[in-house]
Amino acid sequence: MSSNQFPTLKWAQRKDKLYITINVVHSKKPKIEINGKKMKYEGTDGTKNYSFDIELYDEIDKENSKYTLDTRNIFLNLKKKKEGEYWPRLTLNKIKYHWIEIDWNYFIDEDEEEENVKEPNFEGKKLEEITDENNEENKEEKKEKIEKKDASTNTDEDDIDILGSKKADISDLDREEE
Repeated sequence: MSSNQFPTLKWAQRKDKLYITINVVHSKKPKIEINGKKMKYEGTDGTKNYSFDIELYDEIDKENSKYTLDTRNIFLNLKKKKEGEYWPRLTLNKIKYHWIEIDWNYFIDEDEEEENVKEPNFEGKKLEEITDENNEENKEEKKEKIEKKDASTNTDEDDIDILGSKKADISDLDREEE
């Protein structure tokens, strides 16, 4: 697999939450960590590895945040710790990241939020579950690999002579004489 790349990240916000879309087609084993202002992502699409580690403008309430995973994207519905204030940007630093964009599908002006505006359906599962699911998948994969390895190396010791070659079965000898 190739070295890590940045996925395209789109974001929009409301007074109480952030909507973030991480664009990785057929994402396998995504790992998302959010601790206060820190947000870290690692994942793969099978051919490329993707990752980023950013410091958000303000803190996130991880316990009340959720994610949804589909074949094209990872959708995050992140609850802001401080409700009511629109962030001037996603990150703490005033740096323009080429891979972070405004999600114009869900963007609304701060003063228009009270109107009935289309809200994305980013409900999904709690963020802790994405790590738990990956840990369970990893355990199952490791178990399957061990079982396959054991099955391929498991031979009946009675069938092996001192030199390590397989002993001929009596029926094999009968066929050779014919």
